[in-house]
Amino acid sequence: MNLSGMPQADLQSINVDVPGNGYYPTLSTAYFIEHYAVAQEYASKSELLVEKLKRAQTEINQELASAVLTNGEPLNAQQVIFYNDAVYSKTKANLLVSKLGSTHRENATAQSQSAIDNFEHWQRESINAMRLLQALSPNLSVELL
Repeated sequence: MNLSGMPQADLQSINVDVPGNGYYPTLSTAYFIEHYAVAQEYASKSELLVEKLKRAQTEINQELASAVLTNGEPLNAQQVIFYNDAVYSKTKANLLVSKLGSTHRENATAQSQSAIDNFEHWQRESINAMRLLQALSPNLSVELL
């Protein structure tokens, strides 16, 4: 049980790994639920979480497609942290938007404003993590003016 009196999902029983493409790391629904405070209504829907993670993973991979993060080597531990943070933050933002459609009318205005604020926060977190990841690139060069 959690503080709200609702039963918590057993993270190991609902854990699904979303494989990376060999270059980017594998993502975990259990890690996402635990570290990004996923609402209970989504935590037990592993198919939905996998879909949202794959969508965010694809978006982040496309945005990073032109960036050379390593010289053909696997990502180092710090790069993996920033990559995971970018994907999980984008997924969290997308889940918050999904929640807007499931609220009751009387609560819709207050919840939508809160969700929009949270959505923007998680979008910024995702963008910031991608920038930090790109900043670790060994091919980053600076031109003096």
